[in-house]
Amino acid sequence: MLIEKIIKELKQYSEKEYAKWISPILQVTEGGYGENDKLLGVRTPILRKFSKKYSEIKISDVELLIHNDYHEIRALGLMILTNKYKHNKLERKNILNTYINNADYINNWDLVDISAPNIVGNYVFDNRSELDLLYKLSETEHLWKQRIAIVATQYLIKNGFYEPTIKLSEKYLKHPHHLIHKATGWMLRELGKKDINELYSFLDKYADTMPRVMLRYAIERFDKSHREHYMSKKAIKDFV
Repeated sequence: MLIEKIIKELKQYSEKEYAKWISPILQVTEGGYGENDKLLGVRTPILRKFSKKYSEIKISDVELLIHNDYHEIRALGLMILTNKYKHNKLERKNILNTYINNADYINNWDLVDISAPNIVGNYVFDNRSELDLLYKLSETEHLWKQRIAIVATQYLIKNGFYEPTIKLSEKYLKHPHHLIHKATGWMLRELGKKDINELYSFLDKYADTMPRVMLRYAIERFDKSHREHYMSKKAIKDFV
């Protein structure tokens, strides 16, 4: 079978030391959000080469990759699916549905981040009548769907559409998980790259109530005086 061939070929690029190094980053450790996941130790540039080499495989075969026990093989499947979305306009709705239907296997931050903007973000940008998809994902009890919702807005930000990022960021101010805080702060930082006044407006309103890690990510590119200004607002609120 083709899938068996791809997996066998990919495993030739496994590096045990790299797998050991990346394991804590992906929390593939006891009690981590990636607990029980399996790592091959294949580096991202290799996966990207494979995703181009096998970009023409059937979507049903891509799903088999996404369902695989190994993290990097799931990543490969998502890279191929993202490539298919980019190059096949007639199949975009089907590809989006495949992505959403397999969200249980998109189960770590890196898997979300390599795929959500250019599939979900691209789709809702081109189909504004279905923008509610982002909010529906955010309202689930599914951590990775919640992250997909906010990270998908990176595509919208790049194309000058900021409202979904702001709405979801407001929604996630009280979210309990640091992975959502980090992703939201990251998207706010991306917003600031495109329109700094939009970011200032958000921070002026919410800096004192934002989760600390979200705020730190959002202001990471600020100069010292601006960072201290917004962190002091947070510190005063935390103190009182």
